Amino acid sequence: MSQNLLLQAALAHARHGRAVLPVYWSRDRRCGCGRTECASPGKHPVPALAPRGVKNATTSEVVIRAWWAYAPLANPAIATGEASGVTVLDVDGDRGGFDALDELEHEFGALPSTPRVVTGRGEHVYFQFTSVHVKNTAGKLATGLDVRCCGGYVLGAGAVHPTGRIYAWKHGLGTEPIAFAPPPAWLIGRPANPRQQLSTQARPGGKGYASAALASEERELLGTPVGQRNTRLNLAAFRLARFVATEALASGDVRQSCWTSRLASAFHNVKRRRPFRVA
Repeated sequence: MSQNLLLQAALAHARHGRAVLPVYWSRDRRCGCGRTECASPGKHPVPALAPRGVKNATTSEVVIRAWWAYAPLANPAIATGEASGVTVLDVDGDRGGFDALDELEHEFGALPSTPRVVTGRGEHVYFQFTSVHVKNTAGKLATGLDVRCCGGYVLGAGAVHPTGRIYAWKHGLGTEPIAFAPPPAWLIGRPANPRQQLSTQARPGGKGYASAALASEERELLGTPVGQRNTRLNLAAFRLARFVATEALASGDVRQSCWTSRLASAFHNVKRRRPFRVA
């Protein structure tokens, strides 16, 4: 009798504390639920086995074996968040998820080294659940990036994508990862849209943001090619001007930064056109 690899994958997740639930499979790009217009083929719970969806997820070997005896083709899904101790970033390569992630990492810092699962068209990046609930979102962090935490789920390693590709741990980790890294602060603190949240912090008294803006302008200037610096200088000057006007930045600090980053000449022009004093 052949071994059911889907069942074995589900049991492996359960042994390591990841609560699983059975979701439908897909064959010839049609969902096992039988609906021709299924909106989520091969990815939604089998209601006869998990009538409450992700709330029925378990690590019980007895229950899991019974589930797969009833539905041997079911895909193993993992309940995210507190139930399994994981928060997952779902990168959809078909929707530009890798490009969006590169952009966010460039802006807010690289993701820590942590296990990843190669999916049908992208990756699942696994992080340790740190008792901080991150809202489940689809595309709000950025296009092609979904977040799954408490109340959500993802297909686990060993599941079969509608394309026929098997979900598998990346970088030769075999069937089990060693440990998950904590998620970066920008992922926990800004589950909706990092750029949008930053923009809402630019207000009178927002000194932390103002200092970060000044440092950002300095970095941008240093990376500006020769021949484009005058334009970039003036742009930086006008962006920083509002923080001086609201006293979020001290004029002395701005003048020193302007000098060291060659912004002084631009601020000289701004003083004659803006209704506030730099010096």
